[in-house]
Amino acid sequence: MSAGDRGYIETFDPDGDVLWFWYERWHCEATTKDNESTEKTKMAVRDAINRLERFLAVQNDSQSYDCHWSDIDINTISYNDIIPPRKVTPQLAEQFLIELQKEYAPKTQQNTYPHLKQAYEWCKESVESVEINPFSKVAKKHKETNNDWILDTPKERDPYIIPLPEAREVVRSWSHPMWLSIQLLLAKYTRRVGGISNLDFENINITHPGCDWTVHSDLRQWPDHISFRADKRESDSGRKTGNKTKTNGIYPIDAELKDVLLWYLIIRPQPDSPTDPLFLTQTKGDRISGSRIGTRYRKRVKDLGYWYGPNDDDNLNPHYWRHWGTSWYQSEFGGNENKGHTALTKYIRGDSKEDIIGIYDNYTEEKRNTILDAMPTFLEPYVDD
Repeated sequence: MSAGDRGYIETFDPDGDVLWFWYERWHCEATTKDNESTEKTKMAVRDAINRLERFLAVQNDSQSYDCHWSDIDINTISYNDIIPPRKVTPQLAEQFLIELQKEYAPKTQQNTYPHLKQAYEWCKESVESVEINPFSKVAKKHKETNNDWILDTPKERDPYIIPLPEAREVVRSWSHPMWLSIQLLLAKYTRRVGGISNLDFENINITHPGCDWTVHSDLRQWPDHISFRADKRESDSGRKTGNKTKTNGIYPIDAELKDVLLWYLIIRPQPDSPTDPLFLTQTKGDRISGSRIGTRYRKRVKDLGYWYGPNDDDNLNPHYWRHWGTSWYQSEFGGNENKGHTALTKYIRGDSKEDIIGIYDNYTEEKRNTILDAMPTFLEPYVDD
């Protein structure tokens, strides 16, 4: 059986094929097959495993190839021609990363490493024949010795930041209350689509007689607030998109967002549980996915003239608001010269807490007021010129 077919067979021998065993359990059995974003992830994972297996094939001294390892046709390679992934040592993993850096673009490098690291971490806990995570060992070694990391960093996106009047036009182009709510959440909190897709009713505390559900404990003292939490992950309770954040945070809801959310809640069916999804698809009535938000958004901005072609930095898409909002808050807070407010921008973004001070730097009324004062407004009559 060829390596290219191994990602699709139904049963696996975890002792002989641990990476594909992880792939089947983690990315196939635990996710929905009709999720566009999930399918892209599956393809990226399969590519990452195949790259490692090509490299492992040339490490077998009994075999020789008439091409470079990265050009090997993986479908022609059998298991006996590959050093088993369970026998990969930290030294071999480091050698693979060095070769990966030589042969592939930074984005491919960064897409390959985390998938393999995640795979081995899972296998270390779940597969008897895997005792260590060799890729974690490599990372730890470089961190402890202060060596430069092996892999290259992709070029950061450098989009043109549209002025506030244009941003308001984009947001106002959405007339449906659910989609308008989503646009305001993207622009005000710089959140990824996964964070918005995974919002539950317990994550919003709105002072209104009709909003009487039980809120999460982190909001019980904070009326008119929203929380974005790290404990929401793909495949958990019907979730279709991961959060990509490791931090929890609460944030004030301003007047215009509150009114739009109330408008949306009037037409949304009443929840059965505080953990019901806040935003639903309009056809099946299930949790809206991050890919659905992205697809709908890209269609809209193309109509508005803010789409310039594939991979163009200036394209407006959901992630664009992460750049736009970061620039907005940094400007409102005084930029990099004000380190305290730079930390507040990072808090709004949900960036990881980097030191012990961050762990004890709790949310306060002063921070609420500072965020509210700086929060951009998009709708009449809330526009503050």
